[in-house]
Amino acid sequence: MPFKIDATTLLDIVFVVCGVISLILGALSWSRTAALLLPLPTWVAAIATLISPITALALIASRVFALRSNNETPRNSRWSTISSILNHIQTIISTIVATIALAYLFPDRILSCNLEQQWQAFFQSKNSHAIRSIQDEFRCCGLRSLHDRAWPFKDRSHGDNACELQLGYQRSCFAPWREYQQNTSWMVFAAVIFVFAAKIAFVQLSGRRTSWMSAQSGNGNPDYRRISHPGVQDEDDEENGVHEENGFHEEARRTFLPQSNTQNRNDWEVD
Repeated sequence: MPFKIDATTLLDIVFVVCGVISLILGALSWSRTAALLLPLPTWVAAIATLISPITALALIASRVFALRSNNETPRNSRWSTISSILNHIQTIISTIVATIALAYLFPDRILSCNLEQQWQAFFQSKNSHAIRSIQDEFRCCGLRSLHDRAWPFKDRSHGDNACELQLGYQRSCFAPWREYQQNTSWMVFAAVIFVFAAKIAFVQLSGRRTSWMSAQSGNGNPDYRRISHPGVQDEDDEENGVHEENGFHEEARRTFLPQSNTQNRNDWEVD
């Protein structure tokens, strides 16, 4: 027997899968941003992670309040308005996060400038932990070249080639670090897109369930009609006829008997 999935079940699956994928992508982008100190703001990746469960809760809450607002109570109406406002705020925040993620992707000149500024900030503050973490992750030395602001930093006991000599890495960090930043930004953007997809699926799902409930409520009080067997119906008609005939005779008796008694009484008085 072939397995069939109706539209409602499919929308349920899309809503859950998109929400889970968005949460995973957001968490990965947050972890990558924090681990390798990418120029992408950490709060952007954090919001991309939290936007999925927040959106799911907001959609479910708005649906519950919408159903309860049918009672037209002031409290339910107030909560329905609040959930609608939160829903719009979530949409605005998601759009901002997606826009920032794209800003760290295009154009390439801006992305390169962000990476340059981030590395320069680490170098000026002598943040050896940050630069060393990037170099160890990608097995590289320096930013633009093997000797470009690499760790170990140049001093009296270390030259420009200290990283190359001590660690043995033979490539610069700019290309792999930029690719890592691009992949992370795409994760943030995809997380927001999956949130919007889950939102669309939930709206479509709510519309289908509302239509189904309306149809059921419209058919809630069907008109019942008694269907009898023809023979039974004829017997009922005959019984009704007998009762009507007996009723007619009884009525006639009630009508004519008093008149008859009155006439006999008058005749007796005359005699």
